[in-house]
Amino acid sequence: MSGLGMSILEEGRVEGRTEGRAEEIIESGYDFGLSECDILARLQKKLQITLEQAKRYMKLFGKQTV
Repeated sequence: MSGLGMSILEEGRVEGRTEGRAEEIIESGYDFGLSECDILARLQKKLQITLEQAKRYMKLFGKQTV
C-alpha cells in the first residue's frame, strides 16, 4: 500500500478510536446523571477537541428524543 493509502488508513483508525471513546464518555455521563453541558465539557477535556466537535459527537451518540 502506498504512503498515502497508509496515511488515510491510519486517520480512519484514529477517528474510529476517538468516536468509540466519545460514545463511552457520553454513555457514562448519562449513567452518572451529568447534564449535557457537563458531558460536552468532559468530551472536550478528555479528547482535546473543540466544542463543535463535541456537539457533533453528542448528536451522534446522545439521547434521542422521540
